[in-house]
Amino acid sequence: MKLLLLGLVLLLFSCAPKVKHECRTDPSLYSEYMKRDIPENFRIYGVIKYGPLKFPTLLAKFEGNYTVKVARAKDISINEERFCFKGKCYILPAPPEDLIFGRLLGGREEFYCVEGLTYARTRDRFYEKVVVFEDYKPKEISITNLKSGRSMKVLLGKESDKGFFGEIEFVMEGGEVKLLIEEVEI
Repeated sequence: MKLLLLGLVLLLFSCAPKVKHECRTDPSLYSEYMKRDIPENFRIYGVIKYGPLKFPTLLAKFEGNYTVKVARAKDISINEERFCFKGKCYILPAPPEDLIFGRLLGGREEFYCVEGLTYARTRDRFYEKVVVFEDYKPKEISITNLKSGRSMKVLLGKESDKGFFGEIEFVMEGGEVKLLIEEVEI
């Protein structure tokens, strides 16, 4: 009896209609992430979390001067172009403020779809950058050094109603580090 019931349940699920996610590659649908306004002057307070450790963090830009401070972190540093972790530095797919405020596209991307996800890829002689969208929202960004093969993936959390991503996770060989945004002053 149990075997018959199990067979009926499996038959029911195998015949159920599959849910297909809409996947569109029209660049105008994603232009919001190309034209996002980023304030000229800002101060962003947050926490960098690595395992059980948390480090207070400040990212600020005033009159063209860029400041990043990570308190007490020996193995972690970040600047406009690079994220360094455990003695290895990775190029960022975009400056930290672009990642936080969502300016993720530059206008030269090639769009394509795979299994309901939309990919926006740019490639030059040295790097390949791919932004992945699910239901028109950015999900992750990866950047790969074509020469060394070293790559970094940036996972984007939910976007706040104030126009910034409150959680950004950096995934690289050797570990994962989260940047949790607590406050943005403009």
